[in-house]
Amino acid sequence: MSASRNAARQDRARAEEAPARRPGRPRSEEAHEAILNAVIALLAEHGLKNLTIEAVAARAGVGKTTIYRRWDTKNELVAEALSRLRPPGAPPDAGSLMGDLGALVAVQRERLEASVLPRALPRLLGEAIDDPDFHAEIVARAVQPIRDILAEIVRRGVERGELRADLDVEAVVDVLHAAPIYRLLMGGGSMDAVSDVPQRIVPLLLEGVSSSSAGPANARPRSSGSSRAKRGRSA
Repeated sequence: MSASRNAARQDRARAEEAPARRPGRPRSEEAHEAILNAVIALLAEHGLKNLTIEAVAARAGVGKTTIYRRWDTKNELVAEALSRLRPPGAPPDAGSLMGDLGALVAVQRERLEASVLPRALPRLLGEAIDDPDFHAEIVARAVQPIRDILAEIVRRGVERGELRADLDVEAVVDVLHAAPIYRLLMGGGSMDAVSDVPQRIVPLLLEGVSSSSAGPANARPRSSGSSRAKRGRSA
């Protein structure tokens, strides 16, 4: 009996000596979210090269060991944070290319309007260019999912007969994806800069890719130089 009492006293003593959990330090899932939010904020403020685990831990209110238990490297941590750019999926079929693209922009704007992530991504891609493996990871996590959704939307347009059957889907996706990225760069990362892309960019694109476009898919206008050369030969 005395042995049991001694063991109980020792347990209480150890509990009293153990450091108390700091108020406000988040647990498990809360800590995970706090860490990712801290990464995104620090990327936008300081960029990838100046991002440190110490700074992330301080901003998130966790210990460095909490971070290292979840991610082995800084690059893995950043890659997961960037996954938040990924849309939840393709929007429901709105019946037209314009409608589908407008729905996608609306979803992304609602999700990211209050986030600094759109401002951080272009800078991050530039900084990661010297690390091909990490650059590829960023593309896979944050860029390719959006391209896949755009490709699905374009294929819907082909199936509806809006777009040519011989369309180069990847080339159209390049244009559709490049426009909002350019707007984000020039607009300082504000989602307001991309809100009118479907209304302003898509009509211009449709002139070349719609099923009613005249001429073969690969037709190109002759250059003025070649025209002058032909006139010279005929003379």
